Amino acid sequence: MDSLTHTITGAVIAEAIKDEKIGRWGFLAGMAAGIFPDGDFVLGLIDSQFSIQYHRDFTHSLFLIPFFGLFLSWAFAKISRRPHLWRYYKVCLPVLLSHVLLDLLTSYGTMILSPFSNLRFSLDLVFIIDLLFSGMVLLPFLVSLFFRKAGPWLCRGSLLGLLLYILFCGYQQGEALKEAKHFTRGLDERVVQVAALPQPLSPFRWALLVETEEKVYQGFVDLRKREHSAPSSNPHTTLLEQLDRLYDPPKRISLRGTEKLPDSPWVKRALRAEGIEVYYWFARFPVAKFAGSKDGRHRVEFMDLRFYLPGLRLPFVYYVEMDDAGGILSEGFVKGRRDL
Repeated sequence: MDSLTHTITGAVIAEAIKDEKIGRWGFLAGMAAGIFPDGDFVLGLIDSQFSIQYHRDFTHSLFLIPFFGLFLSWAFAKISRRPHLWRYYKVCLPVLLSHVLLDLLTSYGTMILSPFSNLRFSLDLVFIIDLLFSGMVLLPFLVSLFFRKAGPWLCRGSLLGLLLYILFCGYQQGEALKEAKHFTRGLDERVVQVAALPQPLSPFRWALLVETEEKVYQGFVDLRKREHSAPSSNPHTTLLEQLDRLYDPPKRISLRGTEKLPDSPWVKRALRAEGIEVYYWFARFPVAKFAGSKDGRHRVEFMDLRFYLPGLRLPFVYYVEMDDAGGILSEGFVKGRRDL
């Protein structure tokens, strides 16, 4: 979930709890606790690979969250000069836990068992920027700033609404998974994993991913759609129009297969690069392609289809460039890439 939504959600939870002993300081403590785990974003300023390796790591650990809550509670008790450590803790702990839960709802992956395990967990229910979700917390947040008496009850209703919305997304995910599993029945390959991942702007849109031993199949479904979008002759289409054409109606979904590891000596050599081990730990649906040779440099690119929107979005592309002897000349994340 984006950091702004985390911050506002923290304020809404604090207002729903509403402790008069700490007053508006509880509201501020909720906002601080909401953003606190995302303090690890500074890792991305150091190095992109360092960021994917440690973002949502120890600051999102269920084992460490209680101690972070104590630290924030102590800090606010000192700053506000209101010696109510446990009243602040009553706010900070649930807000910190809400941050971890909201991140688990997305597909990025969160290391909730750090430092004992680096396994990444994700529920794949909500897109990382969900305008409906954010709107449900933004409205009560704004109202509570001006109408203090109505604020707590409105915030409690908002949290209930969020719970119902998450359950609704879970139901939609189940319907999308049925579409993906229906596709697997026609495959003459051993299926490794199947996933339905949330998409931007609508809880009815899902990316379907089916991994076999040799390929990753990807398709897109809009569960409300009844017909395929009509083709457009206009070269200057809007982003919304491009998105609409991407999604197929149920039962008529086209899943395209991509080879995971093409039979290329350069791909095999690239797999020995130092950063590839970290990349494959991070990626859920990685595929590789030989991107060509030029001036004695041979380039292989890796991408995670989990984040791929054809023609629109292609983040987290990792490249490896080698010389004629297979020695690594350079490697790292491609910057500014939108599509293949």
